[in-house]
Amino acid sequence: MNRITSREYKLILNATRFLDRETASNAFQDVIGFLTERLGGDIDRQDKEEARETSYVDTEDFRLRAAGYALRCRYEEDEDDYKLTLKFRSADLILAEDASVETADARRSRMKFEEDLMPPFRSVFSRSSAIRFKKQPKLATIDDAVEIFPALEKLEIHRKTRLGTVNAFTATEIFRKLCKVDFKKAEPIKLGLSFWYPDGPTGWPLIAECAFDFEWDGRKKGFDLDQVRGANELFRLLQKQPGWFDPAATTKTRYAYEGMR
Repeated sequence: MNRITSREYKLILNATRFLDRETASNAFQDVIGFLTERLGGDIDRQDKEEARETSYVDTEDFRLRAAGYALRCRYEEDEDDYKLTLKFRSADLILAEDASVETADARRSRMKFEEDLMPPFRSVFSRSSAIRFKKQPKLATIDDAVEIFPALEKLEIHRKTRLGTVNAFTATEIFRKLCKVDFKKAEPIKLGLSFWYPDGPTGWPLIAECAFDFEWDGRKKGFDLDQVRGANELFRLLQKQPGWFDPAATTKTRYAYEGMR
């Protein structure tokens, strides 16, 4: 898979606006609706929330991260299972194309090669593979990780090297399906909000993120250019909304590694 199959736009929001998550989410939904209308579209409002428990796994000296990899374990309450994802991220498209993330069980896994867009319009490329488990997978050593993701053997980390939860931190994550953005000429774009909390889904969120994406159109054998143009304009306008967008905030992965050190 050497073709980018999806693009995701990511904005870190001002977390202080979301002490009352319901009220603030509805207000932000109104902002999305207003901007989309200015762009000639409209939105299909949503409000479904999904609860998750999210953590990252690495060696004590973060050797996976140093090699460009992130190993994320997420318990998804709605599915009642664990989703384990190995992701390689880089601003260098060539390195991302060459990265190996395959699982030992291709039939159960899902692979993605996507472009993440960060403000103001900065690309980061990621190749990932995800596999689900009914029980929390054992990840005590690199050997355990290699059994699931054989590609990690190429890093030449001693197989007995211990793994642990990064900074002993597991975030309570709430994902809120906010709306579908319809620019009329293209398929609607899914937009959602993610919130990280230290201990239960209330109070001040540590991180608030807005993300929306679209995928390769197999029928057209390419991306829908009307969809691309509409998403690009919405991304540009969202960055101009005072009080909502936080250009100084950190991403979720970076927070897990650096937010408590």
